[in-house]
Amino acid sequence: MKVLFLQDVRPTARAGDVKEVKDGFGRNYLIPQGYAVIATDHELRRAASLRQQAEDRRLVEAKEWQEVADGLKEQKVRIEVRTGPTGRLYGSVTNTMIAEKLGEMTNREIDRKGIQIPAPIRAVGDYKIPAKFVDGVSATLVVEVVADDASIELNKQMEEATALLTEEDTNVLDPSFEDVLAAAEAKIDEEASESSQESDESVDDSESDSDPTLDSSEKPEE
Repeated sequence: MKVLFLQDVRPTARAGDVKEVKDGFGRNYLIPQGYAVIATDHELRRAASLRQQAEDRRLVEAKEWQEVADGLKEQKVRIEVRTGPTGRLYGSVTNTMIAEKLGEMTNREIDRKGIQIPAPIRAVGDYKIPAKFVDGVSATLVVEVVADDASIELNKQMEEATALLTEEDTNVLDPSFEDVLAAAEAKIDEEASESSQESDESVDDSESDSDPTLDSSEKPEE
């Protein structure tokens, strides 16, 4: 069926366009939603006027969006995410996340499809991301990916625990050559002391066996 578009329906058509569409698409969606009407002779006479009105609206819209785009050149789009100790993300930054943040910054509804991320973002840092807001208005966004508060606190605790373990490990050192030498000398001295003590005891036993006070030639009186 042939319809006259009353509003822009991206990417299908713009207001004032006359196009052939499938019957189901036209009768079940476009016409009930007020996006288009059947292209009768009467409606077709409206086409030129609709096109001009739509073009005027697009010019105003583009001007407004250009102001938004110019304002974003001076700002960073800050995205807070969960990260690990090395700054790696649990997942990646998506165009939906960026669109939602832009919506908060501009108080406008941002189409996520206009944000094209060249490569997956999986680490903290600054990234340049192209964005298209409306026809003829684009900008290069500076997206700043940072760790959220929960990640900062958790990573801080992990760093402190790691530092503590490292400090304890450094206190348990392998014995140096000087330590081994000193221990060996102490053992030698100990063994020498024990040997000297045993020798003294042996001499004492020998002297007691040959006690001169006892004369074997003398016999007890009967």
